Amino acid sequence: MPEPSTRRLRTLALGASALTLGGVAIAWKLHRVETLSWLAGIGSFVLAAVTLLNSGNSGGSTQRTLLARLGGRIRRVFLSAGDGNTTIRATTGATIEDITISGPPPSAPPPPSAPPIPRESPTDRLTPAIRADLAGRATVGSAPARAVAPEGDQPHGPMPTLVVDGLVSRTDQLDRVLDGIRRNLDGTVTVLGAKGMGKTSFLGLLRTAIQRDFPDVVMMPIRANMTAEPYGLSEDYRGEYGPDATTVVSALLLEKSTQFLGDLAQAAARQFPGFLIAAEATRSAANTVTVNNTFTAKTWGRLSNTALEMNVGGESPIERIRQAQRSVDEAFVADWRNFIAGRRAVLIIDGFETLIDDAVGQWFVRLAARLPDTTVVLSLVPREFAEHGQRVLDPALVQELPRFTTAETHAYLAHHFGDQVGPRLTGVVYGFTGGHPYGLSLVVQFMRARREEALDPGRLQDLLSQLSQGDRQVGDLVRAVIRPERNPDVWRVAEIASLLNSFDVPMLVSILAGEDLATAPERVGDAVRRIEHFGFTDPLPVVGRFRLHDFIRPSMSEALREFQPERWTHIHRRAAAYYYERIMSLEDKTSTVYGSWFKYENVEWQMYEAEWLSHSAQLVDEREVVRAQFIVLFLEAFWWWALYVDFSFCHQLLDSWQRATRDDLDRDLVKEMRRFHGNYPTGPDKPAGAHWTEVRHALRTIGQLCGVHNGWQDARYSAEVQQIRRKAWLYLGLFTAHSYWYDGQFGAADATYRRLEPEFLDHDDEWLLAWIYFEWAKVALAAGDRPSAGARCRQSSGWLRKLAETGESESELLANLHRLLGDLFSDTDRTIAAQQYGQAVKRAFVFHLSDDPLGPAVSGPDEYTAQFYAEMTSRAAAGLADWWQDPRREALLTALVEPTAGKVPLTIQADLDLDVGPMETRRQVVERVLPRGPHADELYRRSGTFIDYWGDVVEHLNLNVAAELDRIDELAARLMGSSAE
Repeated sequence: MPEPSTRRLRTLALGASALTLGGVAIAWKLHRVETLSWLAGIGSFVLAAVTLLNSGNSGGSTQRTLLARLGGRIRRVFLSAGDGNTTIRATTGATIEDITISGPPPSAPPPPSAPPIPRESPTDRLTPAIRADLAGRATVGSAPARAVAPEGDQPHGPMPTLVVDGLVSRTDQLDRVLDGIRRNLDGTVTVLGAKGMGKTSFLGLLRTAIQRDFPDVVMMPIRANMTAEPYGLSEDYRGEYGPDATTVVSALLLEKSTQFLGDLAQAAARQFPGFLIAAEATRSAANTVTVNNTFTAKTWGRLSNTALEMNVGGESPIERIRQAQRSVDEAFVADWRNFIAGRRAVLIIDGFETLIDDAVGQWFVRLAARLPDTTVVLSLVPREFAEHGQRVLDPALVQELPRFTTAETHAYLAHHFGDQVGPRLTGVVYGFTGGHPYGLSLVVQFMRARREEALDPGRLQDLLSQLSQGDRQVGDLVRAVIRPERNPDVWRVAEIASLLNSFDVPMLVSILAGEDLATAPERVGDAVRRIEHFGFTDPLPVVGRFRLHDFIRPSMSEALREFQPERWTHIHRRAAAYYYERIMSLEDKTSTVYGSWFKYENVEWQMYEAEWLSHSAQLVDEREVVRAQFIVLFLEAFWWWALYVDFSFCHQLLDSWQRATRDDLDRDLVKEMRRFHGNYPTGPDKPAGAHWTEVRHALRTIGQLCGVHNGWQDARYSAEVQQIRRKAWLYLGLFTAHSYWYDGQFGAADATYRRLEPEFLDHDDEWLLAWIYFEWAKVALAAGDRPSAGARCRQSSGWLRKLAETGESESELLANLHRLLGDLFSDTDRTIAAQQYGQAVKRAFVFHLSDDPLGPAVSGPDEYTAQFYAEMTSRAAAGLADWWQDPRREALLTALVEPTAGKVPLTIQADLDLDVGPMETRRQVVERVLPRGPHADELYRRSGTFIDYWGDVVEHLNLNVAAELDRIDELAARLMGSSAE
């Protein structure tokens, strides 16, 4: 007998039924047929509730059963409730089922001449309630979601095709992938398809099907587009992978792969302890091989804060890096096995074509093959698979997405237009699109805009035939969908958007300046929403920012360029002006000389510059000037960061110019820039070799291509343009001096610096001048000219003093001057040398934190400052190791640690009496008597353990810049052979 609580629930349910039926009666009088589906759904819900309550038993299991059964009935109600203008969503929390059926309900097609061939499809896996409800919709005037092909399309009878969420289900390919998961396939399935073939949509259907059919499968919370911008290498390294990969590529791979795996496991980081330890263990206290900081501009500029510094020493750097890579990979695989704990796992990765052509993509495919109990599904375009994928991916596991058949085309059309779609109409659409999925989507939008006449096959044929042929067909189809004569705002905005990498309403308003539409931002916003409604935009993670689909942008932009060249140029000019204004707004935040250089580390500024360059490069009348601006921008960025650490912004600039090339001169220029970039080694050590000749030749050719090889002055140009040419000439000369210096040609290097000196003095940049004289001093040291080295040190400190008078302090250059003086005195006065090495370590440690003139707070430690500190400590320790036989070594060690407020610990006294080797001594000095540097997980952080440690150390340091400069001048004067004034 039911419990009293159950009887009360039953009474309430019956009362609710009576009230519901009364409401339905009223609604019936008002809406009649439209109420029928609600009546059926609500009735089934109430019946289910009463039945369950009558048959229920006590305990928690009853409640769970009740909720589960009610969930099934509620889904039936929701799925039954649609009309032609409603999007209905059905969900069940436990099985994560999520199906959307949208648009007007299609009517049933004519009965097929032969029964359908029995075949499992996604509907066969739906819950019985949903499947029955889909089938039952035909009884209330709606067609089933299945649609048959026109007669004659299938020789053995019509093939059932399901349209789910407005998407053709790709039943064959979906079934094969699901079957592989069902059979516990360990491998990588490749979903192959060209642009617009629906790869992303297919992976979405697959994800939903897996969540529905395999509830125990581990679906990693991985975003759908793990692509080149955050994880891939630059185009410079395209095709460079395998056993012959260079040290730089191997180091970059180690960083990017660790970042990739870290992001993959981020949500379950506690379950990947071995991987985290292995990543941290790649650091040691020896020589450093650096990796790049990562600028991404997929939608809006972003800097990756997940960077890995790889230190190597002793053995071959590349072998040490590869060993670290193996350690990281093996640790991740072991943690993965523990994480999934005997369950199946599926990884779905979209857009993999942007990774497969470099070392990261090739590495991941090989790693994926080692993941136990795991199926990986990734998407590629055919060209990238042919060139780079088939060497590592199993062709037997490729699922190629073909164009739609006429049957699938008919199903898609019937989904949108119901029983008005017959064989003739299907044939017209199929003949025009060739079954291309995105093309079909555009035609449907076109038909919606002209619904009455477009549903007539003959008239639709005429309308489509009026569109141009070839690639322009897409742009014309977009025009036909938007109908500029009726929606001029939408068309004007779409034309502008076709020339932009991404856009938002404020940017569009700026570009439209001078036009009436610019005075009504709300109209611009409405136009953007209409474009989004048409399905012409790709989803971007930045709210309010959009990008036109890659399938339609090229056609529209090319048509604009060919038929409206003045408007095409005007839009690019306005876009360049927009980004230039953004650049200036950032640069105006600081008026200091040294502070202005921090813009090269500012993510927003980087993005603005890359976009400005992209649009400026399209302006034919300014092409020559833009080339010079590109050279200056690239070489300044290279000077600021890439001399020491590989800088992804430099790669980004080269890639941006590559895309903007218009003629052979442009292509030659980017080729020579890449030759310079590829041959100039980063890091503190720059060995001599033939690569410096390549650098020199590339620089000479770049000067010729930019017209500054014989000097920068040219009366044909305005004063503003001549200053741009001057900067290009100066930087090309400066890097030419480097190519002589590092190649051991000190006389040629000295002559080049001497030739450039007057121009740099007139350039009015105190910080840059201080660095130029420091470099020149190092050339003199390398040539054995100590007096000249001292003179250049004094000139460098003089310009630093001018900066200090304005309140600016440059710890990096101060550290370098101290270290240079240590080198200069190492053979004549070891005490002075030890003191100067200690001062270098102090300034390098302080350099970890600095004020960011363009940001709201200080800049935390990064891979540049970490490597610089490692270099200073390593060189200081190396000097001490060379003096180990000096009986004053304890006093020298004390002199070394005194600037960092350190003391020689008692525990090291015994070691000072041991005859240990230089490497062991170096390790002891760095780890035991000098401040430690940041660990990998402490980089890019403005708070935390290292920041606290940094503050504790720095508050005890003497940071009197004037006193340090006085000491530098005094020592420089001694080197010059005279006393200080």
